[in-house]
Amino acid sequence: MEDIKIQIPFTLNEKNGIVEVCYKENKSANESGFNLLKGLGFDMQMCIGYPTMHGYIKDFNGTGYSNSSAWIQIITDKYYSSVKDKVPCKVLSEVDISDNMRKLGVPFFAFGYPSEIYDAPCNNLGNHARLEWIADTFLVTHPSRVNDNEISYLLGFRWGYEEWDVEGKRNVRILPFEVIDCSAWNGYLSLLEKDFPDWQFN
Repeated sequence: MEDIKIQIPFTLNEKNGIVEVCYKENKSANESGFNLLKGLGFDMQMCIGYPTMHGYIKDFNGTGYSNSSAWIQIITDKYYSSVKDKVPCKVLSEVDISDNMRKLGVPFFAFGYPSEIYDAPCNNLGNHARLEWIADTFLVTHPSRVNDNEISYLLGFRWGYEEWDVEGKRNVRILPFEVIDCSAWNGYLSLLEKDFPDWQFN
């Protein structure tokens, strides 16, 4: 695929900004940082051909505390019993965070002043014939006294890939990039509230 750069407008604390997302095929295990990951359980060169995503605030009119923001990412895995099946045998949606963040009950993939996000998925097929790995990625408010401790939608986008094996060879197809609106965020509120009851989602 050709490298894609998408700019998405948002408003935070009554100030306007632009998030730029770089979406491209992973062509280097070192460039994507797989050489730093321990205990992968597979050859890091296997990540070649999967997508990478980097989202960051390119332009924003605010300063200081008004820059505070966070990212929440939700992964939907659609597993298929055979490569040609049209209907998945299992569908799982889960908030995408590290094990330590999950133990602490924190829903954020990243947060900061401002926040940015990077992800490079690879080799999640397991014992299934085919997988659709779909990420819904949301820029949100970081809860504080500025916003009554609420986590609210600012913008969202969808990306991902399919993977399957044929005669022992891994095949990968990168899914199109799509900007998504607040209705997608609203569809996940029950999941977020169930998994992270100590946080207030708007």
